[in-house]
Amino acid sequence: MTIAALFVAVLSLVIAYLAFRRADALDKRLSETNDKLFDLRSQLNDANGELRGLRLEMRRQAGELKFSPEMTIAEAMEVHPQVVQVLASFHLGGCSHCAVSDVDTIEGACQSYGIDQSALMAALNQLVDPKSGALTGGSTGPIKIANMKLEI
Repeated sequence: MTIAALFVAVLSLVIAYLAFRRADALDKRLSETNDKLFDLRSQLNDANGELRGLRLEMRRQAGELKFSPEMTIAEAMEVHPQVVQVLASFHLGGCSHCAVSDVDTIEGACQSYGIDQSALMAALNQLVDPKSGALTGGSTGPIKIANMKLEI
């Protein structure tokens, strides 16, 4: 009986050893797959960034980039990636007491927070109007918008 118990114990140890080796191999494969997935996600993010830039340039060339007071904040952010910085320069969306919702219109946000709508619209339109000589998406220097300095 002792020999049978010893045999079962040794067999259990061998099975446990093989199971741990298999688990280790699976863990290694999982880690490699996660690394590949991370690389693919990084490449996808890069490609999406390039695509956004190309879409922006195509819309700019077609003259479709325009802001209107009736646009929602979300729609405005789709027009140009630097809208967030312009809104923050007017203290819209930069902190908890002046946060605006993506579904708010530009006009509604200006009325709610006492922002000069014409100044905000002018600043937003400077993002997309290359004739203004102001910010056109490629600028990296400070610009002055409505008596506020904005670093981009």
